[in-house]
Amino acid sequence: MPAMRPFPRFGVAGAIIAAAFVVWHGPAARAQAPAATFRLATVEVNGEPRLAATAGNGENDLLDVHNGIRYLLAAKAPEAQSLPYIPADMRTLAGAGTRATTAIRQVYQTLVALKSKGGLQDPGGQHRVFYPHTAVKFLAPVTNPSKIYGFAGNYPREGDLANPKFPSSFFKSVASLTGHGEVIDLAGLVTRGVHEPELSLVINQRAKQVSEARAFDYVFGYMICNDVSSRDLAQGTHPTQGATFDKGLDTFSPCGPYLTLKEDIPDPQNLALSATINGQPSPMPNPNTKFMTFKIPQIIAYVSRRMTLETGDVFQTGVPAPVVPLKAGDTIEITIERLGTLRNRVIADGSVAAR
Repeated sequence: MPAMRPFPRFGVAGAIIAAAFVVWHGPAARAQAPAATFRLATVEVNGEPRLAATAGNGENDLLDVHNGIRYLLAAKAPEAQSLPYIPADMRTLAGAGTRATTAIRQVYQTLVALKSKGGLQDPGGQHRVFYPHTAVKFLAPVTNPSKIYGFAGNYPREGDLANPKFPSSFFKSVASLTGHGEVIDLAGLVTRGVHEPELSLVINQRAKQVSEARAFDYVFGYMICNDVSSRDLAQGTHPTQGATFDKGLDTFSPCGPYLTLKEDIPDPQNLALSATINGQPSPMPNPNTKFMTFKIPQIIAYVSRRMTLETGDVFQTGVPAPVVPLKAGDTIEITIERLGTLRNRVIADGSVAAR
């Protein structure tokens, strides 16, 4: 991964932002409430996917990253000089290294400061710099991963599933991805669906034979995913049938709203999980990632010994049991500490697949 170089010349406002950046990201600051946590997102504006940045969980407007850079360049702002390459999509960004994400973070902070002082003249239209959350459609943060890995039974179980020797991994279809605020469509095929709140991670580079000791070197960031599953989907009886369709229907992997960078999650193995259905708490006996049977380094090492990881691959790390049924009309909210809240509504008419 390329070495990180200092961000280019800062003006007076930029110097203030840079100083705030150092203080904000110290160890004590990271332990504070997540309102200031930096986020990346993929949103759709006028039918076009856009890379976005924000802070918090809906309290602050979203920056259109490339429109923000365009604005600073047009203003001949020193903060925009000698910027590294900033990819247009999250998967490519994941492999671009920390220099690119550091630049995005600092561009965001510079423009937020300018806006708060009344110095930002947002051009609007196709070059609009900031959007309220309500003005965009959220897509899955990574819209085009090569693979989505799921992990079954990765929290304490009883009976035959207790004390497993290896992680139980399966694939989910990339077509199952959808975003925050979008619907989960049972499509008239499923009457007994369940929701599964899960911490998910995104891989930052092509890799094989990763050791547990180096596993976190290959993590780009974290997000919330709902590993929606069916319990009565009509399908064949051959032993190879199963999770591919049970969990891979269109819209069965809502993810987001944001991707939070690895450096902003100091301990991903100690994050509280919670969920509600229609505002009512969903029971979870092991509601913290510290209860995972196989930890993040173990599952990355296990998979990478068997197949090549690619930049942007998604790992859905498993759900604390039991899972809770869902039906058309339900609204599901999943919250993971430091990552925000993912919200989706359930329908059952097949209208998403018909688009």
